[in-house]
Amino acid sequence: MDRAHSPHYHIRWHDQSVLDWERFTTPEDAMARAKLMAHPGEGYAIEEHDGACPQCQDTMNLKYVPSTSKGASA
Repeated sequence: MDRAHSPHYHIRWHDQSVLDWERFTTPEDAMARAKLMAHPGEGYAIEEHDGACPQCQDTMNLKYVPSTSKGASA
């Protein structure tokens, strides 16, 4: 199964419109990380994703964007 399409979890910080980039295999892992990273009073939610996860799809797209630099030619 494609990793981007398997069930997984992301942190959504309440002041952010996009999901946090890091993916977790369990909601407990995501919650533990969020508790470590959260500033006092900062809110977050743990979201389950699979299929067309917007964050993972964006990451996959970035990995496969052809280079536009014009390196030295032989």
